[in-house]
Amino acid sequence: MHKQLVWVRAATSRRSMEEVDGRAERSEQATASKPDEDIDRSSKRGLVPRRAIDFVRFDDANDHGRSFASSEVARRLKEDPAFESWSRHRGIKKEITEAYAALSATRRALRDQELEREAFGDGEDLVFVELCSGRGFISIVFADAFPKARLYMVDNDDRMDVTHLDAYDPDRLSFHLLDLHSAECEAFIRDIVNSAGLGKTVVLVGVHLCGTLAHRAIELYENVEGVCALVVSPCCLPRRRRHDVFGFHCVDIARSITSLSPYQCWCTQLYFRIPYTSRRNMLADEDMLSTQNTFITARKPGFGASLDSLQLKARQPTIVAGSTRAKWKILAR
Repeated sequence: MHKQLVWVRAATSRRSMEEVDGRAERSEQATASKPDEDIDRSSKRGLVPRRAIDFVRFDDANDHGRSFASSEVARRLKEDPAFESWSRHRGIKKEITEAYAALSATRRALRDQELEREAFGDGEDLVFVELCSGRGFISIVFADAFPKARLYMVDNDDRMDVTHLDAYDPDRLSFHLLDLHSAECEAFIRDIVNSAGLGKTVVLVGVHLCGTLAHRAIELYENVEGVCALVVSPCCLPRRRRHDVFGFHCVDIARSITSLSPYQCWCTQLYFRIPYTSRRNMLADEDMLSTQNTFITARKPGFGASLDSLQLKARQPTIVAGSTRAKWKILAR
């Protein structure tokens, strides 16, 4: 009985192997008769593999999408090998709207500044410093919008791949490894202002600055006298819950105000943190594909602001942090 079972199993195994061999032989014959089936269809048709940028489509009502479609940046993403990694990035559509939202906010910040030529022309007298730039997609969009502007990228990630910047003149667009919280970064921005000289407009730009980095951007705008304007889009809230950290009770305050989210509360605190003598503005950009889509802009009074915007000697509200939520106060100073 045992030998019969072994023989049946062996016969079954031989039949299985014969069936497998038969299928393989038929497959080889079919392949020989249709050799093109094993060739990549994209190669057969002369097409390149599809990338993320090839699937980017914008609604007709999206202003940022229209601006991108007609720009040199769109051509570079699709054709320039230096931008190949970006063209394959799944989040490229979101990055496009963030960059063009920052550009739109910057134009608004400069529009009332009697700088129509710089704001809408070639940017010959404009100097931009992108804070926490990453690989610098925003700076690249600005370089396309303002062909004669000077742009500096600042970030503290020494592993950042910025080889794509080789396509640009280093005297026009450059990357600098600096910690935004450091004194060296503030000194670097002062040097930029001093080297720019009279008649130049220096603008700080930062999109999705996490935690206290957004507050640090306001400090740099306030501390460096020659900086003309600030364009900042906050991101996540500060993580530290110490009473001496600005915004530490932001979540608690938002909970006590049912109509305000923690992010909106954080943006409001940053808005009031800007010196009241500046011309301030806060706007949510609905065309930006992100839930953190608020831009805060500021412009100093010595750079063409109108008298009614300065409100000299007026008592402007400001938020003062307290050790507990109950001790937070909105004061007039």
